[in-house]
Amino acid sequence: MFDTVITSSQMREFEVNAEISAVFKVISNWMAIPLYLVFWLADCIYAPALKWEFLALRLTIIPVCIIAKKILDHERSAESAQWVAAIFGGLVALPINVMIGLLPEVTTTYYAGLNLVALGGLSFLPFTLPFFLLTAGLIFIPYYAIVIYGAHSTKDWLGILINTFFITGTILICYLIRFFHERMRLREIHSRMALKTEIVNRDNIIKRKTAEAVRLNSLKTQFSPRTAQAIYDGHMDHEKSIRQLKICAVMIDIVDSDQHVLRLDYRKVDNVLARFMDTVLSIFLKYDLTIDKFQGDGILAFSNDSDHADDFIQKTCLAALDVRQALLLDSEFYQFNWRKKMQVRIGISAGEANVGFYGDQKYFRSYTAIGIPLRLSTRLASLARPEQIILDSTVAKILETDGFEIEKLGKLFLKGFEHAEQDLFELVNAPECMMFDSEHCPSCQKSYLQISTNEHGHYLLSCSLCNYEKTELATSE
Repeated sequence: MFDTVITSSQMREFEVNAEISAVFKVISNWMAIPLYLVFWLADCIYAPALKWEFLALRLTIIPVCIIAKKILDHERSAESAQWVAAIFGGLVALPINVMIGLLPEVTTTYYAGLNLVALGGLSFLPFTLPFFLLTAGLIFIPYYAIVIYGAHSTKDWLGILINTFFITGTILICYLIRFFHERMRLREIHSRMALKTEIVNRDNIIKRKTAEAVRLNSLKTQFSPRTAQAIYDGHMDHEKSIRQLKICAVMIDIVDSDQHVLRLDYRKVDNVLARFMDTVLSIFLKYDLTIDKFQGDGILAFSNDSDHADDFIQKTCLAALDVRQALLLDSEFYQFNWRKKMQVRIGISAGEANVGFYGDQKYFRSYTAIGIPLRLSTRLASLARPEQIILDSTVAKILETDGFEIEKLGKLFLKGFEHAEQDLFELVNAPECMMFDSEHCPSCQKSYLQISTNEHGHYLLSCSLCNYEKTELATSE
């Protein structure tokens, strides 16, 4: 509230200079000069003996207005403009005070001219209180000096007293006019500032909501719907710090892609890769896998960065089997555009990794995982035959307990790893109760149904966003 008042006062001070210039033009052009010349006709009637002297005095208003106007055109501060306006008021009143001094009657009605000057200056010009009092003094103090000096009788003093009542009333009226005018002006400034603040706030809200929508849309291309929604709702903060997690990494690579890229038309290659990416990413996100990176035409992903579920390894392997099956079902498209069956090599590995946002926010920052499982899954994919899914020993041990069909391939020396001699296994198939077709949640339509288990250990399909459950798996079991 205090900051708003200060800001409003500063804004009002900025407007005072422009307002004084605008009001001064009206006063000088349409009030002071015309009225002074018109009132000379009254001089001819009231003081015909001094009419030419009074005309000379009244004509001084012209150079005073011209000079004051030129000075105000070059003033930029409110205080300087008020000084000019106050001195101008005193100079405008000076000829009238001189006329009063030249007249023989101390209680002459010419003091009413000073009231007109006061009404024109004190009520219209936006003076602060000190300048208001200064201007009033410059207008009326010379008058009191003249009449007090010329008062010789009780009648003179009574006349001065009566005039004082009118002068005081004039000053009070001018002050009230200025007081309420300033209040209205400040209220107007407050309203403008409030409107401006509201507009800025609305713009910020629109920008923030737009940024959030863009961010959520970008999150959905890398994270599963459940993970993206959790980040959007603030339940998860992936940018907070790097975390060490046990993950399961999977690498899928297209067989002989380089040869096809060189041999086929680039438009068909683009269509094929787009179809392949869409298939793989949709399935990965369905199983709550996070897309780590694209390596040429290969895709590297990992699981367990968000939900910390016990079955993250099983989900990763089911995703690999689902991808292989989906590509097989889409063989007609690939046969026409790829000129052969779409075949992939897949490697899967589990272990500890550092997960989080790496890089510089200014240039490039990416959410990724760094650790042995990602390198090992990439190496295993390069070793696999077409359509083969190779597992490391950690993944194989977990799958054996859940009834997955796996075959041991033997030991292989892998240079660059802590345990150079690795036991490798092939994933052949999953238990029948775990296999299901991809489908969206029929309840919320925002996520895929994911395989999970209930409190009895039965497999079922459920939506992680709306908790919808489809129990056909448990029934069939």
